[in-house]
Amino acid sequence: GYPTDQILSGLTPLPSEMAIGATWNFELSQKVGEVRGRELAALGFNLFFGPSLDVLEVPAVSGGDLGTRVFGGDPFWVGEMGRAYVTGLHAGSENKLLVVAKHFPGVGGSDRLPEEEVSTVRKSIDQLKQVELAPFFAVSVNALSPESTVDGLLVSHIRYQGFQGNIRATTRPISFDPQALKQILALPEFSTWYSNGGLVISDDLGTRAVSDFYTSGGGQFIARTAARDAFLAGNDMLYLGNINSSDSPDSYASTISIIDFFAQKYREDPAFAQRVDSSVARILAVKL
Repeated sequence: GYPTDQILSGLTPLPSEMAIGATWNFELSQKVGEVRGRELAALGFNLFFGPSLDVLEVPAVSGGDLGTRVFGGDPFWVGEMGRAYVTGLHAGSENKLLVVAKHFPGVGGSDRLPEEEVSTVRKSIDQLKQVELAPFFAVSVNALSPESTVDGLLVSHIRYQGFQGNIRATTRPISFDPQALKQILALPEFSTWYSNGGLVISDDLGTRAVSDFYTSGGGQFIARTAARDAFLAGNDMLYLGNINSSDSPDSYASTISIIDFFAQKYREDPAFAQRVDSSVARILAVKL
């Protein structure tokens, strides 16, 4: 539905995640997922960025949050509803749709929309495990079946303060921070899922939040640099969106520049080439 969906007609009208969460009914969540999975697969889609497994404890009146795109404010119930929804997406599409949960590792504790501005969540890793990360556990290590297991995680552009024990230390946006992202994926709750081929996908690199982060010191936004940083942080796939580099006339030229840059790095840098091959192998394995 508008404004988060560009398919404006022709599909079955479905309730939002918040409406589904208000029913407290897992079966309804799975049925909605089945309808969406069946119709998207019929249209030829094989990749779905959703559902949102963010835990939104206090919705903002001003609309500066994820709104109705979340199941609710309780981590257990968000996980249960999300698991049922993921099961439905896989069943409805006859496993022809890769399901990528978002916005990992959870932006419910932030105070602004992830696509508009990089915000900071002040929580330790143990606090994140109790709230933000709990729903993602439900569709990875605690998934009840292959159908209820997500194929990938969409990594958000959000910073965490106190994440690694030092209350004064703040990570880079997690999608660009190799140390922080690696630390989360190494948790026992994710390590098996990841070693079994789970995909890690960056959130939209073409958002204002990303360009503002890179130009905060007064410099230009060079799209290929941001793409390189996101890739080397551990993302297997990069969602470029309407990315627009300061040194390119439009999004198309920016995208071509990124691809050319990666191709050149692949030829010249053996370590980079090995990293590309590793991600390509993961992607192909999941697609097969």
